[in-house]
Amino acid sequence: MGNMIFKIADLIYRFVALNLIWLLFFLMGLGILGFMPATVALFSVIRKWLMGEQDLRLFKMFFHYYKAEFVRSNILWGIFLIIFYVIYVNFSFVSFYYAEHIHIYLYVVIFSFAAIVLMTFVNIFSVMAHFEFKTLQYIKVAAGMVFLRPLNTLMQLIWLAAYYILALTSTTLFVAIGISVFAFVLMSINYRTFIKYTDPEGE
Repeated sequence: MGNMIFKIADLIYRFVALNLIWLLFFLMGLGILGFMPATVALFSVIRKWLMGEQDLRLFKMFFHYYKAEFVRSNILWGIFLIIFYVIYVNFSFVSFYYAEHIHIYLYVVIFSFAAIVLMTFVNIFSVMAHFEFKTLQYIKVAAGMVFLRPLNTLMQLIWLAAYYILALTSTTLFVAIGISVFAFVLMSINYRTFIKYTDPEGE
């Protein structure tokens, strides 16, 4: 019983510590430049946990990944920001430049594309944490996972929706969970897939 309580307390400590470290490095990058490398570093540390490496110096490990991925992750961040902006512009212009009877069809196309881009963006963190590719190849692999692993995509969508609802309905619980638990669930969903396709003995 005492051992279980210790493990639970240790797990809570790890998640809280990761939340604080992520926030620190997010702010160090002035928000806009800190978000992507801090989040990739977060997923990378969580990947180490999933691999069974529990005795990590969190700050040192986090800082290592933050530095290593700062430039590359921000290049990808810039690409996604441009894509999301283009989606927003197209959505805004539909009612001004197209006949009303085709609005619904255009909105379906735009929302479908936006959903694919969003899930690709969600996958990019797990992919960057696990693989070493050329910068643009991360987008290709992350997008491929959206279509090749539909069950994973569905589970991620459910978790995103639950997390969003939690943010709207229970601020206290949302803050307590933080981004570390959010990332842990997403990384856990993709990790088995990575192992299956990279480990000959993976099942």
